[in-house]
Order: sequence, then C-alpha cells, then structure tokens
Amino acid sequence: MSRLSLADRLVNAWYAKSVWLWLLAPLSWLFALVVWIRHRWLDERKALDAAQLAPVVVVGNITVGGAGKSPLVAYLVRAFEDQGLRAGVVSRGYGALSPIDQPIVLTDKSTAGEVGDEPLMLYQQLGCPVCVCPKRSDAVARLTELGCDIVISDDGLQHYAMQRDIEICVFDAQRLWGNGWLLPAGPLREPLSRLGQVDFIVFNGGDAPSPETLLAAKPEQFLRMDLAPQDLQALDGSVTLALEQLKGKSISAIAGIGHPVRFFNSLEALGAKVTPYPFGDHHSYHLDDFAPIIEPVTGAAAGRMIVMTEKDAVKCRNISLDNAWYLPVSAQLSDNLAHKILARLYAAGRLTPNGSPANMSKE
Repeated sequence: MSRLSLADRLVNAWYAKSVWLWLLAPLSWLFALVVWIRHRWLDERKALDAAQLAPVVVVGNITVGGAGKSPLVAYLVRAFEDQGLRAGVVSRGYGALSPIDQPIVLTDKSTAGEVGDEPLMLYQQLGCPVCVCPKRSDAVARLTELGCDIVISDDGLQHYAMQRDIEICVFDAQRLWGNGWLLPAGPLREPLSRLGQVDFIVFNGGDAPSPETLLAAKPEQFLRMDLAPQDLQALDGSVTLALEQLKGKSISAIAGIGHPVRFFNSLEALGAKVTPYPFGDHHSYHLDDFAPIIEPVTGAAAGRMIVMTEKDAVKCRNISLDNAWYLPVSAQLSDNLAHKILARLYAAGRLTPNGSPANMSKE
C-alpha cells in the first residue's frame, strides 16, 4: 500500500545523509547561484505597494519536506482573532489537480482537487478567509479587498516577489536541515545564512540547537513548538473518540505528509499498535490505495481502525471507508509568538490601534 515516489525517496536520503549524494554537489553549487540571482532580482522589484495591503506574516521553511507549518498557521489565525483582528490565509494551492491561474477564495463547496489539501484543511478548521494563487501577492491583495486586517502566508518564504512584514522559518526539530546541502544534493532551498534575515525560527518537536550551529541567527529568535493531539474525529464527522481509546488497539495508520514517521510515532506514543502506510506528500487518494487493508465488500479495515492525519482526511471523505478516523493536532508554543508579532506590527505602524492596516481604508 505504501507508495513513495522517487522524490520522496530522495528526501529520505537527504535526511539520512547518504554518502552518494555528493555526486549531486555540482548541481547544488549551480542551484546556489540561481537562488542568489533570483533573490537579488526579485527583492528589488516588489510587485505591490506594501502600504496599500494588509500586513503579511510568512510561515515557511528553507528545507524540503514537512516541518509543521500548517498547525502554526492555525495557531496564529486563532491568536490574532482573539485580539479582534480579521485574519486570512494565502497559499499557493499545492496538491490541486487542476492549474490555478488566478486568486480563488475558498467556499464550503471547494474541494482538495480544486484548491489543494492544506488550504482546504485550514478553511474547514478555521472558517477564516482562505485564498489560493501561485502568485501569492495577488492572493494577499484579494484578502485585503475582503477586509482582512492581517494575512498569514502558508509557505512562501521563497516567494520573494510577495511583500512581507514578518518571516517565520519552521524546522522539524528531529531532522533539522539534513546533510546541510542545497538542492538537489540536500534538502535546503536556501543556505542557512538566510536565517539571519528571518524574524523568528520555530523548532517543531524539540529544542533549538546551540546558537553556534546557526551562525546567522540569534537565540532570542528561537521558539519551540509541540503538536498536541486532540480527540479522534470520525472521517464522516459523526462522532468523537477519546485518545485513551487508542491504548492497546491495532490500527492502520495512513499519512501522506512530508514526514510520515512523525505521525506514526505520535500514534505509538498514545499506546496504539501501528501498522504504518506512508504515502507521498499531497497524495491524491483513491479506493484502490486502501485495497491491502480493507474488505472489498464492506470497506471495513479487517476489524482495525484506520487513522490518518487531518490533511489526509479532507481527501478521503468521499471514499467509502468504515471505521476511519483522523487525528487533529494543535500547536503549543514556548512563548507568545502572536504577541511578539503584533508588537512589531504596531511599532512599525503597519497596524493601527483599531486593528486596521495602516494607510488603508477597509471596504
């Protein structure tokens, strides 16, 4: 049932620090030159006037593979809303099956195939405005028109043409930056020196490494994030199951995310006996993906629970699965990141005391 693509296997090699990756070193040097040129060129040609748009907080990473950005985005949306701000989310729309060529604002009728799995998950979680577009600056402009006071970009650290006020880089604390090489010999999309330009660095699932390891960063930028599992939710939304019910149970665990092992480990930590089924990130599910574990007539998992991530759930609700559940998580931060961000935006004049973006009249 496991279907890892060649790209996913390459990601695993980066974090396992496989020796053969040195063969790709010349391509990494070329990639480093492209990154430098692209950054310089686009940084000097911002497509939009930041003063006319809602302030933007980018939650991204400089590595390939899942780091835990979406739970942090959800945390920020809720925290900003608690302060009376109308928050919105922009995303490129990874995982959409059809090309997206203009801003699309999600509705209750949106599907993962149309807008991508993570944007749909965030929309269903939060109920806030979510807009997808490959040109994220256009999505920011659309949410500004809709009256958002502040916009969070889910990914987009390398989308240099998009204006931004705050940058947050997220790392998986277990894998960090793998072998430390740039693509394609390693997982880095940008060199570690890029961390000297971001505002905050969040380590998902562990403490920050020693400051000497990150020469370009400062310890006061570091925060720890832990993902706390919530009660299981039935795939059809009909019922909730307490986490204690997982203890001692044999389950089939499904994960089509950047680092599936983290999900499987979290289920084992809750006492479940896990049979893991990893898929590639943003995998588009079909019934035959589940053929090895379900009975062909009833759709039951041979007496086992099927447990998946919330990101997978948004793509599996239309598949006939019995005894299928997803595990929601919530981000817990070592410090009040939202408060730190708002303090900077107010100090910079990007938010006015009534919460509105400065120099901008709301419709």
